[in-house]
Order: sequence, then C-alpha cells, then structure tokens
Amino acid sequence: MGLEFIYRIIRTSLIVAVLFFLFISVYHNFPFGLGLLLGTVWGCLNLFFITQLIIEAVSLKKPSKGKIILILLVKFPLLYFAGYFFLRLKYFPAESLLVGFTLIFAVTFLKALGKVILPAITRRKGTNSNVN
Repeated sequence: MGLEFIYRIIRTSLIVAVLFFLFISVYHNFPFGLGLLLGTVWGCLNLFFITQLIIEAVSLKKPSKGKIILILLVKFPLLYFAGYFFLRLKYFPAESLLVGFTLIFAVTFLKALGKVILPAITRRKGTNSNVN
C-alpha cells in the first residue's frame, strides 16, 4: 500500500459522498446532504494536504522549506477556517458535516478490510478447487 492507496481513498470517498448527497437530498433534506458532501470534501482536502506535507518533509531530496510552509499555510488556516465557517453558518447540521468528515475513515477501513479479506477468499477458492 502506497500513495496510490491514499489517492484511491480520496477518490472513493468523494464518489460515495456524491451518491449519498443525491440520495439524502431527495429522501431526507438538502442541507443535510450538502453538509455531508462538504464535510467529505473538507476531509479529503485535509488528507490530501497531510499527504503532500509528509511527502515533502520526508523526501530523499532536500525538503523545500517554502513548499512545506505553503502547505502548512493552506492546510491549517484555510481549511480550519472553512470548517469553522460551515459550522458558524448554521445552514448545515453539524452532524452532517461530521458524518461527511468521518466517511473517509469508513472508506479507509473498508478498503483495508478488502485488502485483507479478498486475498484470503481467493486463496481458499484456489485450495477448494483442487479438492473437488
């Protein structure tokens, strides 16, 4: 599992969030669905900037202090101010923003679980086909 795993988590989280947004907006209410979508986008941007920060800080070449400072200036003030703004706006229920933000963790857990379970299932099918 490398960086492509993190990028797949981000992409899958955004796809699931868009699907949830559509269903929740139609069957529950629009502000809750939009809050879930914004919470997921906020969390995905947060994960992306953390990934970029770690890549830049531990790269084999000399880390660029300017790029690290730029990432830190974008990640902390802008993203956290956006989260504060969404909560302060009171248009979105706080629960929807939290559900959207934690959707990334659910996707990560399920993807990791799939990486563990799928090889075990395919190995078991391979050994069972030899018995029959």
